[in-house]
Amino acid sequence: MGKKRGIVGIEAAIVLIAFVIVAAALAFVALNMGLFTTQKAKETISQGLGEASTALEVDGYVVGISTGTTVNTVSIPIRTSAGVSSVDLAPSRTSIDAIVGNQSFENIYKAIFYVYPNGTLAYANNGTLTNLITDFSTHNLTADIKSVLGNSSTPTAYVVIIQNVNYNSVLETGEKAVVLIDLENNALGPYGQLSVEIRPPEGAPLTVERNMPANIPAGAVNLG
Repeated sequence: MGKKRGIVGIEAAIVLIAFVIVAAALAFVALNMGLFTTQKAKETISQGLGEASTALEVDGYVVGISTGTTVNTVSIPIRTSAGVSSVDLAPSRTSIDAIVGNQSFENIYKAIFYVYPNGTLAYANNGTLTNLITDFSTHNLTADIKSVLGNSSTPTAYVVIIQNVNYNSVLETGEKAVVLIDLENNALGPYGQLSVEIRPPEGAPLTVERNMPANIPAGAVNLG
């Protein structure tokens, strides 16, 4: 009888150890699945926040250029948002749409221009820089840019990157750029409404909406 009881005790211990090993394995699998799920949830949340927040922000006052009765050109200074290291502003990567009055215009973004430290304005065409202006005091910026882009009956947008040491299409932290909207034949009079949507490759679009003042003086008009 004592011998049989000893054998039963050993068998029970073996079964118990087997249960402990199986439970430990299951716990390890469950822990790994929990960590994997947590990591995926973190990545999904981060990606969602990135898509929901815009990569660009307005950096100063939006300014209109007027002939005295209507606003013909609108200047929007932009920079990268906090936490965003760079944004590719190439026309093939970023799009700009506009609603002028009650008319909608899509994909009006045409080209990028650069301002050298010495004040020279350059135009980038397929990676090749061409100098346009060497003295801004004797040139009309809009007219010189139109000499490259040509005249249009509909609004045209282009970007002038002011601080860019590499002279590429990527706007990085600390660099400045200006989005110029040439309204062409759709110039805005008093109380006119303008909505511009700048859609970068990643993140939510930057929407800029402005109303023209009741009294439009000649020259620069601060639109806020």
